Amino acid sequence: MPKKTIGWQKYEDVLENQLSSPIVRIMLEQTMQALGGVVEEPAYTADTTEETTDSTHVIGMSDDIAQDAALAANFNCWVGHTNFDITTNTLNTLDKVEGVELLKIVSRYRFFIGIGKMFHFKNVRKDLENQLL
Repeated sequence: MPKKTIGWQKYEDVLENQLSSPIVRIMLEQTMQALGGVVEEPAYTADTTEETTDSTHVIGMSDDIAQDAALAANFNCWVGHTNFDITTNTLNTLDKVEGVELLKIVSRYRFFIGIGKMFHFKNVRKDLENQLL
């Protein structure tokens, strides 16, 4: 078996890749077409109470994307890619490292961590790697 390693990816990069994906772009275009592209909304001018019509493009944001953006805004978020199984023992080790405020096992070889604002990723990463590798 090769030497255990962890590769790190900034979570904002993961989000950016997802949002710039051709599949996501196609889905947004199809959503816009399904909505007719334009939604009429009433608007009020600043100097009168007269109602006017404003044509506005509306694109819905899924709850998942909104939650992911909120995570990225509130925590220093990283995805760890491993070449070894993430077991229950691995999970317990990750959960005990100081600075790890959020933890989610994504798959057999991938995990998500949110680092608390009062901790530096460089230090947390070093502790994680020392304990896991």
